[in-house]
Amino acid sequence: MVHVPIIPPGPPPGAHPNRTRQVLRHLARMAVAVVIVGLTGCLSVTEHRVIGIIDFDDSSWPLPRIPETATAGVPIEMTIWTMSTGCYRQGDTEVEVDGRSAVLTPYDFLETGGDAVCPAPLFFFEHGATVVLEEPGTAEIVLVYSTGSTGRPWDPENHKGDGRKVYTVEVSPAD
Repeated sequence: MVHVPIIPPGPPPGAHPNRTRQVLRHLARMAVAVVIVGLTGCLSVTEHRVIGIIDFDDSSWPLPRIPETATAGVPIEMTIWTMSTGCYRQGDTEVEVDGRSAVLTPYDFLETGGDAVCPAPLFFFEHGATVVLEEPGTAEIVLVYSTGSTGRPWDPENHKGDGRKVYTVEVSPAD
């Protein structure tokens, strides 16, 4: 008879009732342990909306595309790339315009907990933003991003929006 060491053999026929109870107790403990281990692997994954990571020090990183000139009242398109691994999915880009200034904040969604695994290599999410600057003159476009300064990109605390980069756009009057 093949015997698995962690599961005791059943009691022989005619065994003392206490022996049967011991075996059943052991099997019940094993069943509880299996359920607990199974449930910890199935904890729910939490999704966090986080400010995207941009690394301006990495020469392989695509630089934001923000035009140097624009026409008042005419939409301008901008593109920003944020970091991604297998634990992220692309989010939106928040745009706030006030006169001759605009603030762009790219967001992504980070999954943590449960079975969240980040097996994918580094790749980039492309965030598009459209801005309409109504006033002629020199405008400032502020890009708010996370630097990933803790070195733990999978940590929601690593997405504080601690980076700022200012771009200048010359806005000419509409014809």
